Amino acid sequence: MKKPYSLALWWWSALWLAHIWVIKCLEEKDIRINEISWTSMWSIVAAFYAIWKTSDFMIEFTKKINFFKQVDIDLKNWLIKWEKIYKKLQEVFWDTKIEDLSIKLKIVATNIETGEKKVFEKWKIVDAIRASISLPWILRPYKYLNNNYVDGGVLSNLPIEVLDWKNVIAVSVINNIIWELKTKRNILWFDLHVWFFNLNFQILQRAFLLMMEKNEESSIKTPWKNVIIIKPDVSWIELYAFDKLDILVNKWYEEAKNALKI
Repeated sequence: MKKPYSLALWWWSALWLAHIWVIKCLEEKDIRINEISWTSMWSIVAAFYAIWKTSDFMIEFTKKINFFKQVDIDLKNWLIKWEKIYKKLQEVFWDTKIEDLSIKLKIVATNIETGEKKVFEKWKIVDAIRASISLPWILRPYKYLNNNYVDGGVLSNLPIEVLDWKNVIAVSVINNIIWELKTKRNILWFDLHVWFFNLNFQILQRAFLLMMEKNEESSIKTPWKNVIIIKPDVSWIELYAFDKLDILVNKWYEEAKNALKI
């Protein structure tokens, strides 16, 4: 009988969809997962897995839903409300609570007022997901019981440390930390300075990655854990390359098959 594993997951940009194929590899190898921790957008996929939805279901779900159409702007604060995606998730999860599932789930968010990491083990799945995906400066914080929550990745983007089981499979999407800021863009053989907001976006993206890399290194060093890391090299693909999803899928699937020879 194969020993059980915990699964630690997190999201970044286009890469989160490719991770469904890690789930597919787990199914094919009949690897039993007893516990899952997640941060940010990965929480949608992890929640599907916890309620026994197959990777094939997840693939079809992502094909049918246009995430860009779920964007609803809070004009007052110029942030994404994402009430549309909340309603869409309710159609799948209804009022299902984390504590009622057979696989133990731990959803990580950050209490932006106290600066503390919040691990949800009892809550409605849709509320916990919404709290965990509130990326600062982009998505509006999620207020619940007088607390405002933002993305769990602020403090723990690969939450290995919150897991109880010794053996852990962790899926990392950190890559391409070092690159030169693009201050110019070639258009019709002319080198033009990039737009101010484009440069600021590059700086913000780099800052996020550096922060999350340090968080991840700390989590991987959690004592008393046997950690298998699934982390393919996709440094040559830009983080928001949704048009290269097929390549990302294959990379994660092959990396998972190689790493999970257990």
